[in-house]
Amino acid sequence: MVIRSHSLLSIGLGSLLASVVLAAPAVKQFPLDERVVYEIPISGEAPTTLMFPSALTAIEGANVSASPEMPAPVLLAYTPGRTFFSVRALEPNARAAVNVVWKNKTYVLRFAVGAEPYGSVTFYEDELAGRSAKVNRRATPEVLLGLLDRAKSFALVATQYPEAVQQIERATPGSVTYYRDFRVTVEEVFRFDPEDTLVFRLRFENIGENEVIYQPQRLAARVGQNVYHASISDASGIVPPKASTTGFFAVSGTPRGGRANLSVKNHFSVVVPRVERDAKLVTPQ
Repeated sequence: MVIRSHSLLSIGLGSLLASVVLAAPAVKQFPLDERVVYEIPISGEAPTTLMFPSALTAIEGANVSASPEMPAPVLLAYTPGRTFFSVRALEPNARAAVNVVWKNKTYVLRFAVGAEPYGSVTFYEDELAGRSAKVNRRATPEVLLGLLDRAKSFALVATQYPEAVQQIERATPGSVTYYRDFRVTVEEVFRFDPEDTLVFRLRFENIGENEVIYQPQRLAARVGQNVYHASISDASGIVPPKASTTGFFAVSGTPRGGRANLSVKNHFSVVVPRVERDAKLVTPQ
């Protein structure tokens, strides 16, 4: 991460509130547009967390500092490789500017202390808003990888940066799909609405004497009579005898390319295409 602190160019300033009235912080979502200057109200009482669809390339800042030992009007917290960063005002009338480089484009953000600060801001690609009919335009491989990472780190991020996960719906259904010698439990389901994507965290339990081999890329979720195939997966494909493993997979939209709008409250069963050692596909039992 590159952060450079320097004075902002002199611009006309409106009158600012000397103190911030404590209120429930707003949760916002904005489409990404490099032609727009985003005005983000912040406060000194709580951080404002800004979330992007995938890992950031770089951050350039004015009137911000990443270290409390280096005074600046606004404190910025960011870990390289993360999809988000947080800012908090250190002065009553703090103003700052940040340019975020993401996917070879620069997005301009302006921060100022305000009476109604944002608790979190989620930026999404405009085509993710559902205006495009094709899911493969909305949920690209890069975006899906980012969603898997966000699901995996949900517990940690929720503890350290609760504002960053406010837009993510989550359920812990614990529903079990039984097979002949193993079972699959849906431990968590996460919904990312702009991408119309659900991410599942599964626990595979082998109760047999032989290892279970399956095809991670062909995992699927069944809801009633409908089957939604994995758009991306992260699972080992092997469950040792008398052992359990964890895996993740995501489903995006409908098979025909539209929005599925699946709720995390659905009852899901998991389709696991099993493979024998001779690599011959076996119909799920």
